[in-house]
Amino acid sequence: MANGSDIPTPAEMEKLKTKLRTEIEPAAKELDDTSREQILARAEIEGWSKSQADWLNKLAKEPLFQAVADGVPGAEALEQAYQQAKRQLTVGYFDNALAEGKNRYTAFLTVIDLEKQIAERRNEAAPDYPDAVLMAACRSVEAAAANGASSEEQIEAGYASIRSLSAPAVN
Repeated sequence: MANGSDIPTPAEMEKLKTKLRTEIEPAAKELDDTSREQILARAEIEGWSKSQADWLNKLAKEPLFQAVADGVPGAEALEQAYQQAKRQLTVGYFDNALAEGKNRYTAFLTVIDLEKQIAERRNEAAPDYPDAVLMAACRSVEAAAANGASSEEQIEAGYASIRSLSAPAVN
């Protein structure tokens, strides 16, 4: 700073406040508005409900603004933030089921149900996993939990099991 310390002078503080009001706040508002429109539109196309889309928008904002502040280009920052928000929302469904006293099998099946609802809203066929595949996936979720995995890692373990068991056999 001008006075040789890390503390800005009153004049420097006033200059920073003016810059904040005239440059940063309008840019942040524009980023907020533009990203909201894009997130809500994309969520609708992908089959998320209105309330889920609103949550995706809320969950994406902090990582979006942080990425932009870190110098990540806007479109890339938005994509990263949106993907992170989808994972967070999905994990939220899983964790909420557990918080309601449901077991991990039921919590994972809640995530599967979410996947089906999203597909149906896109007018696509909902995934119809065989019971044996779902049970194996649920066992994978339990095993991941027993090994100290996070909720996101548990969900991924379940889906990895589904992919493995649903993949066509190679002769």
